[in-house]
Amino acid sequence: MMFGSGSQDYNERNAVPINIGEELFLEWANKKCSFVTRLGFDEKNRNVDYFYNLNPLLRNIPDFLIINNERAFLVNVKGTGNIKKKEMDMLPKIIETYATEKAPLVYAFCFRDCEPIFMNTDKLIELFEEAEDKAWSDGVVYRNINVR
Repeated sequence: MMFGSGSQDYNERNAVPINIGEELFLEWANKKCSFVTRLGFDEKNRNVDYFYNLNPLLRNIPDFLIINNERAFLVNVKGTGNIKKKEMDMLPKIIETYATEKAPLVYAFCFRDCEPIFMNTDKLIELFEEAEDKAWSDGVVYRNINVR
């Protein structure tokens, strides 16, 4: 099973010309959802200068809003099973800021060999807590969660 290498530092991770996970998600959503739109920043197609000067909650806007089966979802898309510790540390505040009971935040893990694997934030937190800390060469701490 290929979850993406996820072993690169920041510059290596962002040197790839497209975000495969997001492309796979959009392909799925355009077929399966009655509505899909990007909410968050698109670092591959519309990079924002001085992005890291923005408020962390603004930098962590969910990637997409979809309507599927007459229900709205905020979606963060991941192309690997790697989740940064700093994202998980912020997750309660991200949920409080953006999600509602009727429009929850979910994560979509998108790999080439299957449809998106959706996960609610409670399950994501549980799997993150079970995983071990790792670090990329630039010092960013992450954990590889067991998505499947």
